[in-house]
Parts: sequence; structure tokens; C-alpha cells
Amino acid sequence: MSGFGWRHSAFAPVVSLVVSALLLVAGVVEMLLVSVGATTAPAAAELVVTLIIAVFVTAVLRIVRAVPDIRRESEATARAVANIQTVKAGEDTLVARRLKLFKEAAESGSDCEAVLSARSALDDSEMANKHHLDHALIWALPVFGFIGTALTMAAMVTSFSGALDRQGDPTVLITALKQHVLPELASAFGVTLIALFLSVVAFGAMALVERYERASVVAADEVFLIYIARLPGKHAGPATQAAPAMQGLTQELAHSRGRTEELVKGLDALRTAVERLSAVESRPQKYTLVREP
Repeated sequence: MSGFGWRHSAFAPVVSLVVSALLLVAGVVEMLLVSVGATTAPAAAELVVTLIIAVFVTAVLRIVRAVPDIRRESEATARAVANIQTVKAGEDTLVARRLKLFKEAAESGSDCEAVLSARSALDDSEMANKHHLDHALIWALPVFGFIGTALTMAAMVTSFSGALDRQGDPTVLITALKQHVLPELASAFGVTLIALFLSVVAFGAMALVERYERASVVAADEVFLIYIARLPGKHAGPATQAAPAMQGLTQELAHSRGRTEELVKGLDALRTAVERLSAVESRPQKYTLVREP
């Protein structure tokens, strides 16, 4: 197992739990609820907000892990644009993997463009799959917000139910509304507001990272499309090697077309002659008997 570093899969959840627990103990969670309009900070609301912060930090740390890879791919692509020879086939980069596959396809006589297209599709699928958990965490943020709202409102109803036993005293009902219902209601919607705001921030970071990752794939494909176009005919793949044969085939088809046209003209002349012969035979004939001496 590799060392526990910031790119380790367990790093993000561990750090997020520690950070959220410290914020809860330091009273930052309570201050956050008050800042969004809550007059009180019930225990249920604080716990849910702490969980929301933990999920948010986990998602952000997982997203940030892709930044060094994007920078590395950008540098490798820039080197390939300047000089393709500087790219080593053993490197774990987009251009290096394409260079290795391209050389293997050229040596085996395969279609290099088809190989490049397949590699590009695989890279797109790989990038989409590695962010599935990140998308799930971002999707879970507003869900936890609604859960916190439901828990807070449930606590509000429980605290208010005691005042309903004394329906004859309106003062008690008004006091219960002021002390339990309205503050708890503000706290409930404050939890949802925090969750929605953090989900928007996390989604924006996710969209930005995915945009740069897909741009890296496109840039690597463009490098090798230019590289294929500049290669000599013997290394450019079967399509370039077949160009002379295609030209010869085109010329042969042109000759065949000329011969076909001549044959059609001959058939038309023969048909005309047959029609004339048929017309002559259909006319009435006169026969004269001549007696020889």
C-alpha cells in the first residue's frame, strides 16, 4: 500500500472529518447558522451542518487532486507541440500513450487514425468514470440540507406540542410560537441555504476541472492529427500507402467507362440495323417467273 499522502483515497475524508469537528467545537458552525438568518442553533441543525461541511471539504479535496495532473498534461502537450521527439513513450501522459500506440500501429500496418480515435474515446470514458464519486458527493449536499431542515422542523413540532395541551391560554401559545416555532423554522431553512450554497461552489469547481481535462484530451488529439499529416507516406498508415493504388484504380475506371460507352454505341447501331432489316422483311414482295430458253 502506498504512503498516506494528500493524493491517497482516504486523505480527503479524514481531513474533512477533522476540519468539520474543529469547526463545530470552535463554534464556527453556530456562527454560520446565525449568519444566514437563524436566531438559534439547535443541536440537530449544528450536526447536519457539520456533516454538510465534511462532505463539501471531501468533494473539494478530491477535485483538487486533479489539478497537478492537468498541469502535467498541459506541459507534456506543450513539449509535444514544440518537438514530438521530447515525448517519451513510457510517460504516463495523454500524448505519451498516443505516441506508443501510434508507433505500434505504424509498425503493424494498422490504421493509425482509428487507433487514435479509440484511444481518445477511452480517455473520455476514464475521465468521466473517475469523477462519479465526486458528482455523488456534490449531489448529496442539498439532500443533507433537506434532511437537516426536516430534523429541525421535527424538533420544532416536538417542542411546540407541549404548549398545545393548554389551548385555553393564548399567552402560552404565543410564547411557544416565539420561543420554539419561529426560531427553529429560521434555523431549518438556514441549513438548506448553507447546503445549497456549498453545492453550487463544489459544482462550479467540478465543472472547471472537467473542462480543463477534456481540453487536455482535445489538445493531445490535435497534436497527433498534425503529426500524422506530416509523416512520410510509408509511415502515415495504410490510407496514405493506398493513395497510388487508388489513383491507378481511378484511371482504370475511367478507361473502363470509355470502353463501356463505345460498347453502348455499337449496340445502338446494331439495334438500328436490326430494325431496318425487320422493316424491309415486313414489306410485300413481288416475284416474277422467267422462263429460260
